[in-house]
Amino acid sequence: MRRTDFCRRAGTALAAGVAGVPVGVVAQTPLQPLRIVTAPTEIPISMINAHDLGYFKDAGIDAQIIALNNGPAGIAAVLSGSADIGFTSSLSLVVAYDKGLPVTAVIGTDLHRSTNPVQGVLMASVSSPLHTGKDFNGKTVSVPGLGGTQNYAVRAWVDATGGDSSTVRFVEVPNSAVPAAIVEGRIDAGTTDVLTLHSTGSRGLREVTNVYNAIAPKFLTGVWYATAPWVDQHRDLTRTFITVFQRYSAWANSHPTDEVRFYSKQSGLSIDDLQTVPRAVFEPTLTLEALQPIIDVAYRYGAIKRRFPANELLSSASRASDHG
Repeated sequence: MRRTDFCRRAGTALAAGVAGVPVGVVAQTPLQPLRIVTAPTEIPISMINAHDLGYFKDAGIDAQIIALNNGPAGIAAVLSGSADIGFTSSLSLVVAYDKGLPVTAVIGTDLHRSTNPVQGVLMASVSSPLHTGKDFNGKTVSVPGLGGTQNYAVRAWVDATGGDSSTVRFVEVPNSAVPAAIVEGRIDAGTTDVLTLHSTGSRGLREVTNVYNAIAPKFLTGVWYATAPWVDQHRDLTRTFITVFQRYSAWANSHPTDEVRFYSKQSGLSIDDLQTVPRAVFEPTLTLEALQPIIDVAYRYGAIKRRFPANELLSSASRASDHG
């Protein structure tokens, strides 16, 4: 053995012995447990892939990924203490906060941009006379969920383009079922996503507008959140989660083919279909400008009792992390 190698190994052993670790035993810092609730859409469910890629382990986190089918169930899990961080629509978080629940935003993503919209598509038949808001008075329009973001976006667009949204009859129809509901005459129009817009089932239909633009050209539609007391007690862990999500976001944006392959496996959607439509961009952010529009539209249509400034929703860890 060369003298330099011997000295290096001896020095390592001595340091371990001084620290109270038996010679020959390597001390390892235990991973911090973190229970994360995801939703079945692409951005939140990507945390499964972040886990498989070792990003959480690299950051010293033992992540338990809990996949749930809807936002309210996730909020219940976080509030009950059976999960630590969850993902939901920004509207759901705003409503929960308005009800007095101790929720706080950790990091936002799923940003709607008018230049690359992936949700909020309002569809009607090619032969339909529906073009502007005033044409929708008294009509039946579907949304994925009553009281959801697309519901209020339709109302905002109808009111902004000469109609009266209080006369519109809203019904719930899943995104993928909207084309058939229009063709069969069960609804006059419906909101959906770009994947459905470009599907074969949408032949004979057209996009009327993107109603999300009536809320704002850019706003936050999804957010990671926790309870305020939990964040106060786990500020470093919260910041570490933010760092992991930022790292995965950079990977997903620079490896779109791999990201599509992963999401196809999780969702059951075909790779070909996913690759032919505009893709959501992973954009970790939590600016007041991106969050305030959803608060304003929620207040305008009675989803919350008071209009409040967006900074009330920001966690202490988020304010300390400069990811503007």
